[in-house]
Amino acid sequence: MAKINVIKTFSVAAFCAALLAGCATRTADIITYDSASLSNVIRVTDNRFRKDAVRVSPDGSKILYCEANVTSVGAYVSFDQFSVMLLRDANLPSKTPVVTDPSFGPVWYDDSAGFIYVVYEGGSSKLVKSNITGGGKTYITRNSIGDYDSRPSIKGHDILCETGINGVRHLVRLKDDGSEVTILGEGNSPSWHPTENKFVFIKDGSVCEMNLANNQMTQIYSAATDKNRNIIESCLQPSYSRDGKYILFAKGANTFITATTKTFLSSIRSLFKKSRVETERQHLFLMNANGTGLTQLTSGNVDVFSPSWGIDNEIFFVANVQNATEIWKARLSVIN
Repeated sequence: MAKINVIKTFSVAAFCAALLAGCATRTADIITYDSASLSNVIRVTDNRFRKDAVRVSPDGSKILYCEANVTSVGAYVSFDQFSVMLLRDANLPSKTPVVTDPSFGPVWYDDSAGFIYVVYEGGSSKLVKSNITGGGKTYITRNSIGDYDSRPSIKGHDILCETGINGVRHLVRLKDDGSEVTILGEGNSPSWHPTENKFVFIKDGSVCEMNLANNQMTQIYSAATDKNRNIIESCLQPSYSRDGKYILFAKGANTFITATTKTFLSSIRSLFKKSRVETERQHLFLMNANGTGLTQLTSGNVDVFSPSWGIDNEIFFVANVQNATEIWKARLSVIN
């Protein structure tokens, strides 16, 4: 097995070295982490194809995820280039294609066999349910609810997903037979609470929660704007732990700079032109379900995203280490 290129941060010197490396190059490099927060960081897959949308089964034994036949980390990959794969053993790289059509965003039913996903066909996206034992394909939505259907979350027979309405992402609730469709408001990436009638989602880059008992929305984590560095944060893919006590999510940022070239509007006046230059690296963060105790889990000159809860404080995620976008797993040391 190839040596896993992971560095633990034990000192200020190590942190500074990682920071300097990130400033010097944008090439995928290493994951850094503090062992007080994260431990046993191990790569699971090894075929170098682009991966996303990792979901661990409720019993913790299997993984559904999406894979595209693209090996370049920097290449743009659209959702319709992905298809759904299965790891029958969450600790081994051997995969089984379970959906060969362009598809994305698989999520498990409670029995760790049935699943829902998004299929792209006829120029639109639709919600479909199937089974890893060969249960065929049953349409939940024959036509997109809005401009598209995406990022489902299932609890019992209740689905949350997102759709586009006039170019704005909205939250939707419906039954898994396609009935009782309700638009809940603006937002994206919804994920059910394991026991309560509420869910976590993203709105305007921030992590929010909606209580369906009273339709009250609460902002749990506010995406920051660093005016000194011209950085605007964006949070992604939040989800509750299996006991509902914690929220795991990814976070990145867009960086803007002022150009050094002046545009002369007259002989006595000039303006600096401001332009966007790049996207900051995405990394994993953990916080209490009420938004307190924010902990950064990963850092370094890589993108770490698509986090998913396993069992026994284990998490899975995707990282582009050494120019290979693979599934990794780790154990949370920061929680009991």
